[in-house]
Formats: sequence, structure tokens, C-alpha cells
Amino acid sequence: MTGFSAPVADHSWSYEQKLVNDYLARAIEEFDTNRLAAQLMRRLSHEVPGRFLTAAMHHLSGGGTSNALRHLTILVLHQDDSLEGLTDPDLGSRESAVNLFKRFLEIDPAFDIRLARKLPDRRGSNYYEALDAVRSTRALDILDQTSCGRRLLPVVGHLVDHRNNRISAKATLFVGRRVQNPSWTAKQLTQPDARVRANAVEALWGVDSPAAAGILEDCSGDRNHRVVGNSLLGLHLLGRTEIDRRVIDMSIAGSYEMRSTAAWLLGRMAGQDSIDCLTRLVKDDHPQVRSRALWSLLEIHRTKAKSPESVAAQAAISSPDATTATSEEAAEVLSDQEPEMTVDLRLDGSRFRVR
Repeated sequence: MTGFSAPVADHSWSYEQKLVNDYLARAIEEFDTNRLAAQLMRRLSHEVPGRFLTAAMHHLSGGGTSNALRHLTILVLHQDDSLEGLTDPDLGSRESAVNLFKRFLEIDPAFDIRLARKLPDRRGSNYYEALDAVRSTRALDILDQTSCGRRLLPVVGHLVDHRNNRISAKATLFVGRRVQNPSWTAKQLTQPDARVRANAVEALWGVDSPAAAGILEDCSGDRNHRVVGNSLLGLHLLGRTEIDRRVIDMSIAGSYEMRSTAAWLLGRMAGQDSIDCLTRLVKDDHPQVRSRALWSLLEIHRTKAKSPESVAAQAAISSPDATTATSEEAAEVLSDQEPEMTVDLRLDGSRFRVR
């Protein structure tokens, strides 16, 4: 997508992006007191739209409200590439994308329809204009987190049968959560792709009926660990206390995928037995199991920071095995950091040059 990315080795681009970021930050800070702030925002949006959009989305992805952020949101909505930027996973996390979407929806109440219509349509007539597979899955993820009710089902429903399995899986979750019909879910379980089956099962979470419970129980014996995990969590949410014991047993036996899934489930259950089991799993032989167990402990620690369980979580965080399990992730994060650059900013734009 033109204007949104550049090779890391392109130091001139990095400097200019830093310059745009800092100008925009200054304009936001002085928006209510300096008449040049809004003028500079508009100039950046016209002269360097790609870099402006990258910087603007960074500022808008967090919380907070102000006149400056509202004006910035309006400028972003008028950018040709705003939908592509919103749905690009390389430009931010799902959480930041959801925050951005909510800002856009406040300005344009039909923005969810606008985004949904950028997905591949039923007839394939928007092939050249539609979002690609990666952005389509992010768009479905955003809509699933934010769009209430069934108003988008006529626009999205056909994607359950899309030839791309990732799009099909996301659409299955979106539609399934809104129909929550065990008969509909049962039809999706005939799909060979495990992601589709797992999302069909997840769509039944919270449905308290004999038919839903029967499907969850049947799927707890699926050959795929994701389907098994979603089934067991669904039964746990229905109050089936025996599920705790089954998950602990799964954390001891079976493949590393099953043990990793058990670690994820234990993090959602968050009882004392779960913490004890996770503390053991951070010493598992497989790095994926150790990493998942550590993340589950961290999540429990964050949500129960003042509870006795946090002591066990902190002990696991300090263990040598836990450090080993996340060393690659830490290295990846550190490798993304760039040297700090400083620029002399003037809101009249006299130090800003477009190349």
C-alpha cells in the first residue's frame, strides 16, 4: 500500500516519518491555543498522506478525547487509504484497531457498513476494490468486536463459505455469535478446516441449552486442539465443574499442542488449582507450552493483582524457565526500537520539507 511502509534501511524515510509524527504531536498539544495547528494538520494530510495516516493512527489508537483528536479523526476519514490502514495488522494491534474504529464510528455512524462493503462481495464484482485476505480477516475481527446485532449479516453472511479458510473462519465466528443456533453450528462442523470448526464452537459460548451442551461435549473429542479447547471452555462457562479436572489431566498427557491449549484454558479458569498447574507448565519441555503457561499466569496476575493468586504468578515470572520461554519475544520487541531523534518544530511548517 503506497505511503504506508518503507524499508527499515531507508533512513531518510524514517527521519521524515519522525518529523511528521512530532509535528502532529505538537499540533495536537496546541490545537486549542494555536490557530496554526489545524492548518498544519490539513497540510500534512494533503502533502504527505501516507506518513500523515501512519502518524495519525498512532495518536488516535489510544484513549482520550479532545477537539484535536476529533479534528484529526475527520481528516483521517477523508483519506483514500483510511480503510486499508485501519485493517493493516502491520500498523497496530487488534486492540488499537478497535479503538480507531470506535472513533471513526462516532463521526460516521455508518462506518461499519462502509467497512463491511470493502470485504469481498457475494458475486465477486468488487474483486479489485475489496480488501485482500489479510485485511479482510482483520476487518471481520474489528466488526465482530464492535458491531452489535444482526444488521451486517446480509453483507457478511456469504463469507462463511469463502474459499480462503481464514476469511471463512472469521466470518463463521461473526455470524455464529449473532445467530447462536446449535443447528447452524452443527452444519459448520462438517468443514475440514480446524479454524472454522473451532470458531463455530466458540460462537456457542454462553448458549445454555441441551443442544448446545451436546455439541460442545461431542467436539471436546475433536482431533484438533483448538476445537477441543473451545469446547471445554464452553462447557466450563456452562458451570460444568468436572471440566477443571479434565483440563488438568490434558496438561499432563498428550501432545504439546494439547498441553499448550490446556495452559490457555487454565488461564481462563484462573482458580488456585489452575495457578499451581500453570506454575508446573512453565517448566515444560516444549517452549510453546512454557510460553503459553507464562502468558496465562501474567493474565491472571493482571486481573487479580491484589489476590493471593498473584503471589504464585509472580513466582513463575521469576523462574529461569519462564525467562527462557520469552527471550525470543523480548528480542523481537527490542529489535523494533529505533534511536531517538529530535527535531526543531515550528507550527508554521517552516522546518518541514516534502521530498
